[in-house]
Amino acid sequence: MRLIEELNQKYNSVSIIGLAKNAGKTVTLNYLIEEAYDLNIKLGLTSTGRDGERLDLVTETEKPSIFVSEDTIIATAKSMLEIGDAGLEILETTEFTSPLGNIVLCRVKEEGNVQLAGPSNASDTLLVKGKMLGYGAELVIIDGAIDRKAVASPRITDACIIATGAVISRDIKKVVSQTAYYASLFMLPGVEDLGVLNIKNQLNRTCIINDEYHLTYPEMKTSLGQGRTLTSMTDDRTRYVYLSGAVTTSMLKDLTAGKHNPTILLDDGTQVFSDYYSYNNLKKKGLKIEVLNPIRVEAITVNPVAPFGYSFPSDELVRMIAEAVAHIRVIDVLGGGV
Repeated sequence: MRLIEELNQKYNSVSIIGLAKNAGKTVTLNYLIEEAYDLNIKLGLTSTGRDGERLDLVTETEKPSIFVSEDTIIATAKSMLEIGDAGLEILETTEFTSPLGNIVLCRVKEEGNVQLAGPSNASDTLLVKGKMLGYGAELVIIDGAIDRKAVASPRITDACIIATGAVISRDIKKVVSQTAYYASLFMLPGVEDLGVLNIKNQLNRTCIINDEYHLTYPEMKTSLGQGRTLTSMTDDRTRYVYLSGAVTTSMLKDLTAGKHNPTILLDDGTQVFSDYYSYNNLKKKGLKIEVLNPIRVEAITVNPVAPFGYSFPSDELVRMIAEAVAHIRVIDVLGGGV
């Protein structure tokens, strides 16, 4: 079964998370658009940044354009409408903003190229997704990035695709290990403790959970930088430390350094902001993390060509990543994989 068929049958929204610039995120998006066109699946498209421009403004490398067919629903900044050559019907001008202006929803009336610059925060993206579905999109695809990975959260999209590639490193083993690392974060195990699941709706800010599932709330405006304070509040009866915001390497170190070492409980894996080496060292020291909402990683797409003049054999890169991330479909979209 084609990837787009599986996505359309199982979900109504999917995010694409690129692990780096030029990892093939837009190529992945175009691959899905082409497959959807072949199967007459009506898409809704938006982005958490800007996509579809011909030249990357940071790296000054050429980028693929985004070609859309009739009846596609797009959400983009109003300033982007005159840049592409697709014929668009404006359906709604929203109150949502981006650095490039207010977001408008459009239906493609004549096929052509578009630029996508959607909402820059997760809550607006969720609402825009709902509007696109309301205008008839069967599957909404949100183009994201590793620094804007919140759209991969189950609160925003039903599943995600990770776009990775040779651009990450000249060492193929590093490409594989970094890809497997981010996939493991997204797929952190879901909590199975019925006691926690029974109080799930009460978990709306950072707290300590003891063995009787009583919640203790620390007096702090944010948990960032408060790892030692939280650790000092744990004891032999502490079962979990629930963290409601971003989780950094320093916080993980502080929470792991205490003698009680409770399980860290998160909403989902997009909250973790740590590097591969620190995270793995902490796991060796006993770091335990579970999540309330596991993320579904539906596929990993691979771009074996870097824009800096080197590449890897496609079949080797696909094979190595597939071995490192068992049970996830790995596709070289440049090679026309399914």
